[in-house]
Amino acid sequence: MENNQLPKIDKKLFIKRVLTIMGGSIAIALFGLFISYGKAIPVKTTLIVIGIFIVAFPTLMLLAYKYRNYIIPDKIRKFFLVLGILTVIVNLALIIIEGGRTDYYLGVILGLYFISGPNLGKPKTRKINSSTGSGQVEK
Repeated sequence: MENNQLPKIDKKLFIKRVLTIMGGSIAIALFGLFISYGKAIPVKTTLIVIGIFIVAFPTLMLLAYKYRNYIIPDKIRKFFLVLGILTVIVNLALIIIEGGRTDYYLGVILGLYFISGPNLGKPKTRKINSSTGSGQVEK
């Protein structure tokens, strides 16, 4: 790709990606509900989660498709930094107000992970092992 141009995505591929991401997200959310509630998953909570995913994900994907030239890795890193700071502040406040629960500590850890900068959009590189001198690639 010359001049950092993004590849063309047709509507069929876009719809396929949206449905794949939405299905995977619903599966992950249902797995999280199963872990949280055990064998007795409440129907009301499940319907709320599925309803949010059905509305939110196609909307977000449509906006990402429409404005993909404006979404750059620097903006994504800034978003995760702000999200991480807010997550840490809210969860620390909940720990102070309601007492320490495992959910809040996991929220603080997730916020610190977001602050450190997830490995999104960074190219994976392989280093050449200079100690052997034979040009073998080190993984």
